[in-house]
Amino acid sequence: MDELMQQDYIDRMVKSLPVLRASIRITQKELAQRIGITRQSMMAIETRKRPLQWATYLALVLVFQQSKDSMQLLSSLSLFDEGSIQ
Repeated sequence: MDELMQQDYIDRMVKSLPVLRASIRITQKELAQRIGITRQSMMAIETRKRPLQWATYLALVLVFQQSKDSMQLLSSLSLFDEGSIQ
């Protein structure tokens, strides 16, 4: 996958993070703990003060794939496809 496509997935993920978190009913702190970053880092990512790295994007996808509701959102918002993890 090229860098532009990765950045497109990242941008869409950042924009959708609050909705995705709400779909699985967890806080920024809980989500941050699940993917191994601080709450402050999660907040900075959501407010676009810190860029979302590809490895963190992939960790988020794995978390959101665990819930039927958020998995449907991932698909409907075109935030992930099988080819994006190459």
